[in-house]
Amino acid sequence: MAWDTKSTKKQQSDQASALRSQVLDAVGPFSPFWRSRFKSLGTTAAKVATPGGLFGLAAVGERDVCPDGAPTGAAALVLQAGESGWALHAEGPQLRKALTRRLVRKGTYRAMVEADTRPTTFVFAGLGFRWPVASTRSDLDVIARAGARLWQVLGLTSADVLVCGLPTQPSGALQALQLGALGAGSPAIFSGPDALTATLKLVPASVLALESATAADQLDAAAAVIGSVRTVLLVGAPTDDERADVAAALQSAGVTAKVRAVHVPDGHRLMWAECAQGGEGLHTYPDLDLVQLVDPETGESADATGPFELVLTQLGLRGSTLLRWRTGDLAERVTTEPCPSCRRTVPRVLGVRRRALVPDVELRSGRRGVDLRAVSSALLGRSDIADWRVLLGPTARRQTHALLVHVVPNPDADSSDVAVGVARDVRAAAGLLPTQVVIEESGTLPAGEPLSRRVHTHT
Repeated sequence: MAWDTKSTKKQQSDQASALRSQVLDAVGPFSPFWRSRFKSLGTTAAKVATPGGLFGLAAVGERDVCPDGAPTGAAALVLQAGESGWALHAEGPQLRKALTRRLVRKGTYRAMVEADTRPTTFVFAGLGFRWPVASTRSDLDVIARAGARLWQVLGLTSADVLVCGLPTQPSGALQALQLGALGAGSPAIFSGPDALTATLKLVPASVLALESATAADQLDAAAAVIGSVRTVLLVGAPTDDERADVAAALQSAGVTAKVRAVHVPDGHRLMWAECAQGGEGLHTYPDLDLVQLVDPETGESADATGPFELVLTQLGLRGSTLLRWRTGDLAERVTTEPCPSCRRTVPRVLGVRRRALVPDVELRSGRRGVDLRAVSSALLGRSDIADWRVLLGPTARRQTHALLVHVVPNPDADSSDVAVGVARDVRAAAGLLPTQVVIEESGTLPAGEPLSRRVHTHT
């Protein structure tokens, strides 16, 4: 049965089996971070290795792995397995194959172990800071296989020629497109943004991949050489305004092309996409990732009101391993109903807002990502405040952004002590001091466009 037409019941069964294998045979025994976390939470890999058990596990993000903001802490996410350990946890057919080959040729067993456990390739992820994500040789095969599926969802074939204008620094999105083209057998050139126009003069591209935020400007600059383009991939869950700008740029250039969103959530290595027929939502891979939603303020199970933070669990990947990983993206919902356009039955994520919870803004100290989740964690449950709001937006001169924390102290709390304590705890949790801690009275807290119940942004 095709990967994208299985019944929901069959998908859930296969997903549960993949989750069990991932947690019991890879993460539990070989991940330093997760082994320590299971112990601190008083649980075991066996209890987490079911969909129900996984959903009871608190979601984590980069600050949980690297609390001091030093990217070296991300090494604890990488599986660390030797030959003997691998033999205890490898899948039966794979182990038998390795042992049989070991009898025939010296070194074959070690080579198979290293293909499944040794990191060979790294890309960078990160919202508040950059950290490396490791892939093994077998992970690259998984990413290429998912890339071949990506081409199917997008309606592309081996005859399509891809030109990619993404920055050439190693990222999950760049890697997914490189291995996707390889898996699908499509010619591809990764020119980077600076050489995009020059490359398009030489290559009759049918597919153009661009960053969502800058795609319209790139299309305007290359308007004279995009006549052969039939599909534009907007990398990074484009906003409605970004889609409209791209549509206007294509119309101005006299080009008729499909515009489709593709997205790799932060820390992930697989790319999701809208289908070629234009169905709503990003199509996922239920046998390779498990997608859930949580309350963006607390990281706990989501209630009935959205938007929600997107969390994911990787299945079948053996380098850096992510369970219940907080991506910083917001989403309206995940649906298992068949896509009304292409009829694929895989889960789809709708209403994605990329890195909404860790926006990249210009502060007085320089440009950086502000982790609003970490700011919230410093305020939740404080006994000296009755209510609070976090407001992030441009200053009056609109040259920099300000992070304002508004708090209503409890009647018996000293306002000065509250302000000092809040500033100190926000700095410890988020790695930066708020621009100002504002003492408010009950009923006077500001409102704005909410990202969560008490976190707001304004532009």
